[in-house]
Amino acid sequence: MAHKKKWYKDKNFVITGAGGDIGSEICRKFAPLGMRFYLLDIPGADLSSLKIELMELGAEDVNIMEMDVTNKEQVKTIITKIGETEKCIDILHNNAGIGSMCSITNDGTFEDYRKIMSVNVDGMWLVLKAALPYIGRPSPTKKNPDRKEGQLIFTSSSAGKTGVPNMAAYTMSKHAIVGLADTLRREYKMADQGIEVITVCPAPTNTRFWDSSPATKEWVEKYGSKGGLYKLVEPENVAKRILKASRKYKREIYVPRWWWLLPFLQLFSHRLVGRMLIKIEESKKEIYQEKRKK
Repeated sequence: MAHKKKWYKDKNFVITGAGGDIGSEICRKFAPLGMRFYLLDIPGADLSSLKIELMELGAEDVNIMEMDVTNKEQVKTIITKIGETEKCIDILHNNAGIGSMCSITNDGTFEDYRKIMSVNVDGMWLVLKAALPYIGRPSPTKKNPDRKEGQLIFTSSSAGKTGVPNMAAYTMSKHAIVGLADTLRREYKMADQGIEVITVCPAPTNTRFWDSSPATKEWVEKYGSKGGLYKLVEPENVAKRILKASRKYKREIYVPRWWWLLPFLQLFSHRLVGRMLIKIEESKKEIYQEKRKK
C-alpha cells in the first residue's frame, strides 16, 4: 500500500545502529515527515548532534537510547520501555550490523564468526522478539478486528544474495536476514496483518563500516578503485531508496537499482557472477599470502 506524507506524521520510528553513516542518513530522510524518533546505538555512541539536526529537519521528537543488540536483558528493557511509552511501534528498522574478512579458508576464527552472527542475526532476533507485542498500530477491519498496520525494515546487503569470497561469516549473516524478512512477510500475510516487511540490499557503500580492520579497508579500496560497476554507493542514496520503499511499499530493494540483476543473473549464469566477485579477490591474493607468512 502506498503511503502519503501525512501517514507518517505523529507516528514513531525506531532504528538500531542509528549513529552509523547509513542509519543517520535514513533518519535525516524521514525527519521532515514529522515522526518521533528513537535512536538506538551501542553505549558510548554520541548522537547528540544528530538529534539536534533531526529536530531542525522537522522531527516531532528525538530520543537517544543506549542499547547493545547482543545484550538480551538490555534489549528487552529498552524495547519494552519504548513500547509502553508509545503503545505501539509504527516503523522498526533493524539496521545495526558489523562485518569483517572472516572466512573458513582465510584463518577466520570461530570467535570472529560468532561476533558477526551475534550482532547481525542474533541481535535482530532479540529486538524482534522484544518488539513483537508492540509492532504495528491497531487498524481493525470487519474481517480481522485484531489487524495492525506498520513496517519492519531490514538492512541486509548485496552479500545477502550471493557469496562474497573471504567474507563467509558476513555473507552468511546477510543471507539469514533476507530469509528472516521473507519468512516474517509471509507470516504476517497469513495472519491478515498490515505489517509491511521491507528488505534493503545495498551494494558496498562508502561508510566507516569498512574501517573496522585493515583487511576490510583494503578490500573496499580495491573494490572502489575498479570504478564502473564497482563504484561505491553513497549512504544518502541508500537512505533515499529506503524512504521511497517505505512510501511505495517495495518489499525488496537494491541500491543501486540495477543490482536486482545479481540474483537474476545467478539463476542463468552463476559462473558469471562468480567471476565478477573473484576478479576483485584475485588482485589481492598476494596480500593475503604475505599476511599468512607473517
